[in-house]
Amino acid sequence: MIGVPVARLLGIEIRLQLGWVLVVALVAAIAAVQVSVADPAVSPVLQWVLGGVVAAGFFASALIHDLSHAILARRRGVEVGSILISFFGGTTPLDPASPDPRDDLVIAVAGPVVSFALGAALALAAVAVAAAGGQAADVAAQVLVVLAVLNLILGAVNVIPAYPLDGGRIVRAIAWRRTGREKDGWRAAGAAGRIVGLVVLGIGLAVVVLARDVTNGAMIALSGWFLVLSARAIRERVKVDELIGDLHVGDVMEVDTPTVHPGLTVDTFAGQLLDRDVPTTAIAVVRGDEVVGILGVRQVQRLRPAELAAKRVEDVMARPPRLPVVQPSDGLVSAVQQLQRAGLDGLPVVEHGRLVGVLTRRSIGLAVQARTGGPGGTGDAGSDAAEDAGGGADSGPDNGTDGPDAEAGPDSGAGPSGPTPGAPA
Repeated sequence: MIGVPVARLLGIEIRLQLGWVLVVALVAAIAAVQVSVADPAVSPVLQWVLGGVVAAGFFASALIHDLSHAILARRRGVEVGSILISFFGGTTPLDPASPDPRDDLVIAVAGPVVSFALGAALALAAVAVAAAGGQAADVAAQVLVVLAVLNLILGAVNVIPAYPLDGGRIVRAIAWRRTGREKDGWRAAGAAGRIVGLVVLGIGLAVVVLARDVTNGAMIALSGWFLVLSARAIRERVKVDELIGDLHVGDVMEVDTPTVHPGLTVDTFAGQLLDRDVPTTAIAVVRGDEVVGILGVRQVQRLRPAELAAKRVEDVMARPPRLPVVQPSDGLVSAVQQLQRAGLDGLPVVEHGRLVGVLTRRSIGLAVQARTGGPGGTGDAGSDAAEDAGGGADSGPDNGTDGPDAEAGPDSGAGPSGPTPGAPA
């Protein structure tokens, strides 16, 4: 799954991208310099302490912003297992989404509203502290002002109508609500994002050429280019929805897939997952008739060769609540979204408490290729759609790593039976 888990608040797992280390350090350094400029009498140690406070406050502001989305989503009946704290509060693959456009609109608006409210509260607190007088009060007020400005910027940036910012999600929800079709909402968000991205890109280039400010101009231009790329990704998403929108999980899941017991060591069957000639990319982990997890290629690839014989399946498998479980009757588009959010190679498909198949990125890619005429005759659109939906449709991992050449025993449930994509439920 995306990010590293660091905490759990209100029953919600908080995950961070490693880039936050650099962001917090940069904010602390900038804040420390600003403190020294504003009041040279402040000691260097105190400058860095205050810089650290500002950096921690910025992180807390981003956390509150994203947590507001999750809390409101949960109140609207959306299940929220984890969230990923983004640098400027934009949408991430783990963000909660509602099947109702009105609820989705409220969820999207929550972040900017909370950031604006928090910024206003910090500004008022700064005024109150400054009124007390004294050097300590002035320094504290400066810190509060910086945090207030950061929160106001966070709120303002996120109302820009460009995905993945909250403003793009707002545009999507409004268009979706007006037409009653989520696809139209995505199209509107993509169009708005492309326009905004091109405008921001133009502003950045103008800053470079006219103001001769290469650093700031390049940063602005890169931000615009990122929004343009995000708009392109939305167009590909719409293509995928058009290709597989009428399919269900049972139409493309792999059936008769191998299973393993959680007590087995990974080396027992790792060769099957790491062999590029074997189509299996994810194996369901069962105890009796109960599905307790899933193990995919990515998880095995993270292990060092020496760990394969030491680690048991239950030590590395994905398990609930991180692991979503889908049914054959579930819509394929929704299942693809769950698979992408989980960051896994496959999801177990369960019906009446029994494992009936596995939905994998490979099987999804094959379904998309079948709809577009197969590789080689699909053109760029079909190829991009297959990549976006299933993460590629390769028959196996192309990692260049040879796993142990071990075969599972006859009682392990991990025999060489291959999957059969495209079988009906």
